[in-house]
Amino acid sequence: MLILIVQCLLSIALVGVLTKLFTKTDLDNIPGPKSESLVKGNFGQLFSVSAWNFNAKIAAQYGRIIKIYGAFGSQHLYLFDPKAMHHIIVKDQTLYEETEAFFAANNLLFGCGLTSTQGDHHKKQRKLLNPVFSTVHMRHMIPMFKDVTKKLEKTIGSKLADGPQEIDILHWMSRAALEMIGQSGLGCSFDSLEESATPHPFVVAVKAFGPATSKLLFQREYILPTVVKIGSPQFRRWLLDLLPFRSLRTIRDMIDILDRTTTEIYETKKQAMKEGVTPPKQSSEAKDLISILMKANIEAPEEDRLPDKEVLAQMSCLFLRLPIQPLTHCHVLFTFWP
Repeated sequence: MLILIVQCLLSIALVGVLTKLFTKTDLDNIPGPKSESLVKGNFGQLFSVSAWNFNAKIAAQYGRIIKIYGAFGSQHLYLFDPKAMHHIIVKDQTLYEETEAFFAANNLLFGCGLTSTQGDHHKKQRKLLNPVFSTVHMRHMIPMFKDVTKKLEKTIGSKLADGPQEIDILHWMSRAALEMIGQSGLGCSFDSLEESATPHPFVVAVKAFGPATSKLLFQREYILPTVVKIGSPQFRRWLLDLLPFRSLRTIRDMIDILDRTTTEIYETKKQAMKEGVTPPKQSSEAKDLISILMKANIEAPEEDRLPDKEVLAQMSCLFLRLPIQPLTHCHVLFTFWP
């Protein structure tokens, strides 16, 4: 049964590849480098650890607008032109939607959130979310950031009490950055920032999420858009549990942890709001972004209100899509360092 399913999936993928290979497009008229590989195209050159030389070479040889090859002969437009990028990213961004694979992957990973929707649905979510990120609300995060910074200072200070020693600052910046997002975004503390603290499963999953999903970029771009159209979500989950691929199972387990944790936080906050009490382990002011979003959603008109599953999806997007890289937060940490 499993072999038959895999054969069907491969047949569908092969039809898609052959269609792309023999369909003429306007990109045929744009110059660019030859494909290095039938499977990877130019992607192996573009995304390798030494890709800078290749990028510099094609920019000098072909200019600001270049055609490159993706997997199995697919063609892509590669831009360096500032004016074109301004139109795509800023001025006419509604005309340039993300790829089908982008939406399919985000919907599976995060749920029906801001990064998984488009058109009027996306506008409805943004309408509710934009006020949440106002300057007034952002100002309430400063005390939370200071508290996290003081905890980090105390821990590093204790490590240096017996004299100078080498400290893995990247490790501590990662922990502090995630704790900042946890407190200011979800209203929960996941890390005491003590050296002996046991890592929370949610934080472990978040930190491993990027590296795990990056291993499946090829499958996400060329296989996933077709697979998500096969059967029901329950059938696809059953099929996923049968497949013997460790990388897929790792991501499955991460998503399960993230979903359980955010659902628990959401249901606790929701119940507390109904009863008019403060959720456990949360400040009485409830200034975190998700609490503010939930209140705004309750007070919104019926036609603008989001269902519970979409609010939950915003929680996943908030924690996994915000720029939480440690080096990005170095400036924040040093700003609040006493």
